[in-house]
Amino acid sequence: MSIDRNEAEKEGKPKNKAKKIILLSSLSAVVLIALAVVGMHFTSQPSFCASCHEMQSQVTAWSTGPHKDVTCLSCHASPGTVGYVTAKINGLNQVYEHVTNQIPDQIEAHVDPAACIACHSGNNSAFPKAKNINLTSGELAPKMNHAPILQSNISCVTCHKNVGHGQPNEAAKQS
Repeated sequence: MSIDRNEAEKEGKPKNKAKKIILLSSLSAVVLIALAVVGMHFTSQPSFCASCHEMQSQVTAWSTGPHKDVTCLSCHASPGTVGYVTAKINGLNQVYEHVTNQIPDQIEAHVDPAACIACHSGNNSAFPKAKNINLTSGELAPKMNHAPILQSNISCVTCHKNVGHGQPNEAAKQS
């Protein structure tokens, strides 16, 4: 039984079309993922946060404080991928408020104590000279024992409210 050449070409066309669709879809997905990663990185930088006038004094205060080498989401997102993505999604609301000029009179910052503990327990190799709340003596030990505080589940910002940004209004006056 012989197959007509035109019939064989017709049978091959749907396969080629499907391959092209799969190839273009895959390429589009890779490009979109790359753009998302680059966009998330860019929007996590202090320079992006400072682009909104309502955050300029906080960024100025941060830039002269002890955490000036720590990016915004290191403190303002819960540790891990889920915390990072959740913070980015919540950040969309802040962008919306800025663009629509619906900025609240009082901006409340979110700091998860787990983010503090992630750096200040000796587990973050990016900050080897951070005070270590697990130590009771030595150069990296805090001035007081933090074990009872951790056991009581007291938030770090109870005592360290201004450590990340100092006093924003004072920093803004100095700049």
